[in-house]
Amino acid sequence: MSDSSGGSRFVVGIDLGTTNSALAFFDREAAELGIRVFEVPQLVADGTVESQPSLPSALYLPREGELPAEQRALPWGEASGPVVGRFALGRAAEAPEQVVLSAKSWLCHAGVDRRTPLLPSSAGEGGAQLSPLEAQTRILAHLRAAWDHQQAAEAPSAALAEQELVLTVPASFDAEARELTLEAARCAGLPEP
Repeated sequence: MSDSSGGSRFVVGIDLGTTNSALAFFDREAAELGIRVFEVPQLVADGTVESQPSLPSALYLPREGELPAEQRALPWGEASGPVVGRFALGRAAEAPEQVVLSAKSWLCHAGVDRRTPLLPSSAGEGGAQLSPLEAQTRILAHLRAAWDHQQAAEAPSAALAEQELVLTVPASFDAEARELTLEAARCAGLPEP
């Protein structure tokens, strides 16, 4: 997916990966030209946020009252819904029924309804689940919010939705998986292709 507006300050590439997602960018106005990796703020432990060069493509679905909002707050204030990133990945061993992994693989699985909440598959009766589409949307929304917090707080024109964007899609994706990836990007507030 790309926006060929050309008038944006940044050219941004997002690799929406099965294991990790990453964002790299080129600043057309920088004194030193070059591609840089965006350090993604994310929860790494209860109440601890760190910026890291990649965002694990993992989502933790806390049970009601399990993880108070103040312990999962992010710099942009978002504290509801699944926890995306390093913290979620760290919870996978002890609470696999609450962690969504490999959503990208599920997004290209033609044998399932990719809009139906089915992840994590081990959630059990009454356990929270997300669709592969919703999981991808949440990962992209985290990247957008992190970028906007750091880059667009003082310059709204630097918002991710205003930049030239390339979103990687594997060659192995069928047409439906590609379209669902674009839909996830739109739902996350990213620009139309």
